[in-house]
Amino acid sequence: MMRLVLISGTESTRIMLLQQLKELLPEDIHIASFSIELGIKEKFNNSIVLFTTRNVYNQAAGFIDDTCKAIVARRTLNFSYLDKLYSIQDNSKILLVNDTYGSALEVIELFKQTGFSNFLYTPYYPNCDLKSLDFDYVLTPGELALCPHDIAPIINIGGRILDITSIVELLHALGLLDERAHLVSAKYIKQIISQGWELHNQTQDIRNINEFLFKVIDSVDDGLLSYDNQGLVNLINTNASKVLNIQSGKQLKTSLLIPHEVQNFFLNETIVNQIFSISHAEYLFNKWYIDSTKSYICTIKNVRERINIENRLRKELKKQGYFAKHSFESIIHKSPEIKTTLEKSKKLAASDYNILILGESGTGKELFASAIHNYSQRSCGPYLAVNFSALPEELIESELFGYEEGAFTGAKKGGKIGLFELANGGTIFLDEIGDIPPKIQLSLLRVLQEKEILKVGGNTIIPVDVRVIAATNKDLLNQVEKSLFREDLYYRLKKLYINLPPLRERKEDIIPLFQHFIQVKSRNSYKISPEVEKILQNYGWPGNVRELENTSEYILAICDEDMIMPYHLPDDICESKTINLQLDEQENFLLQVIYDHNQRRITIGRKKLSELSFTEGLNLSEQQVRTRIDKLAAKGYIRKIRGNRGLELTNKGEELTKISLLQDTNTNGCSCIISPLKL
Repeated sequence: MMRLVLISGTESTRIMLLQQLKELLPEDIHIASFSIELGIKEKFNNSIVLFTTRNVYNQAAGFIDDTCKAIVARRTLNFSYLDKLYSIQDNSKILLVNDTYGSALEVIELFKQTGFSNFLYTPYYPNCDLKSLDFDYVLTPGELALCPHDIAPIINIGGRILDITSIVELLHALGLLDERAHLVSAKYIKQIISQGWELHNQTQDIRNINEFLFKVIDSVDDGLLSYDNQGLVNLINTNASKVLNIQSGKQLKTSLLIPHEVQNFFLNETIVNQIFSISHAEYLFNKWYIDSTKSYICTIKNVRERINIENRLRKELKKQGYFAKHSFESIIHKSPEIKTTLEKSKKLAASDYNILILGESGTGKELFASAIHNYSQRSCGPYLAVNFSALPEELIESELFGYEEGAFTGAKKGGKIGLFELANGGTIFLDEIGDIPPKIQLSLLRVLQEKEILKVGGNTIIPVDVRVIAATNKDLLNQVEKSLFREDLYYRLKKLYINLPPLRERKEDIIPLFQHFIQVKSRNSYKISPEVEKILQNYGWPGNVRELENTSEYILAICDEDMIMPYHLPDDICESKTINLQLDEQENFLLQVIYDHNQRRITIGRKKLSELSFTEGLNLSEQQVRTRIDKLAAKGYIRKIRGNRGLELTNKGEELTKISLLQDTNTNGCSCIISPLKL
């Protein structure tokens, strides 16, 4: 039996074909293999020499003599890898990479013979100059090292294998045809059957997926169709078919129901949305171009049905309490501060600009927003409120602007209308605006500037006519300085603004508000003792009107008498009137100075406190200040900050200091806190 020699052009081809030969031939047949890439070290005689291509034969013919039998192999594609090509679109531009120009052309011809003739091929080989880099894919039969990178995605279909005719010729030369022919045919038949089953399964899977997707598309309430640049419809659901009277596979111009201007809309690249009248009904058409498929997607919405849906949603929202419940007449007050604020609010309500309401938590910001809406020209329009601190960050965008069907996993069928769209023609109240995430700040700024929104997952700009009233208990200007809030959004919101005073600064309102809460929350008639009135007026009310309302509910829950007495009040309010008596004059002084510096964001330490105490005649040394600071910190009134930040009051310390200041004001007619000018 003659010796078998395999000679290839590249090392990768040698390794791949050597493996194929070993699988086909008996183990006792020795196979010597070489590649021109690494060089051939000897000459051959009395051998069967298998050359992988005609080009390899031409380069290596000098290494064999007349005693050798030369076979130039015919090679074919490795069908096991062809499934990688099924998803490539027709007319895709393919750069075919192989070791030589001739081998690249051979592979291209094999692809065309195998059924992949619907691509635009360009051959590529080492040292080849490319006139263009515009390709959709780079395709190679195992020559990854030769592929140019950063041009297009690379698909490796594996090296070309020996075809059946070359294997038969080789077995005949080795005298093994009778012995091995059945094994060779069985192997190829097995491969073909396996490939056939794989194709069958993939085709079935694709068919099932297509059926499922079409059922989903057909269940959409809106009309939906897809068509190419020539107006050929390749997908259309039932609703769109009814409106246009056309089926898939037909040209749009063949429909008798489509007016000429609608046909122009379909093929005009510049127009993306327009309203048309078809069969006595108004429809909103929206379209966008999909570059990867070279086709358009168009949705068709019935305008009247859309309006009816929005009206039903607004009625449902009103049933759920999404309407302005309060008016200026319902705001209980006797203080000149609130009277002035009301007069200012009415003037601002008459305009149509955005309004920012500033004030501590519980001062009645939502009540004023509701009253402003009812006093404005938009009083007949919708009023919706959203509290940013109560919404998860991932839901804020979809709640405000809505989303299209299929925009994300779990999106409702038909999508969702956002609060801005529902509030069209009316007012939207954005509470706790200081808690809005940075991403939503940018989207909100666009709404305020352009008066339009874009739904999540959508590509159609929707104009909205909405007045924004925002509110916050935070120092937004300080947030701007810390880059936590956009400066441009801050000034957009603060075009008009009102500042609601805290309850402790309008003490005339405390008793009227308390009486109002007692009256509306109880069927019984209660009297209020003079002691209770005094305690209520002297209390600092850090929670403002909301805390006062909660106090009235607490009293009604426990009071079983006709008169409300001090022992009916919550413990913290009763104790507050004497709590400052537990501290001496020097400790009260220290708390008030630290409070004043904290409010003005000025660092304060023991040395400065000692100096100020001498100014006020208290004459505390730095060591005496240290002792009293430690005592106040142990009681939970002061927080000592490491580094250069000095001393800060805790919430407990702030509340105590506010109460102390109020009591001093009530007793002396002015606060005893040190004048800022002296500091």
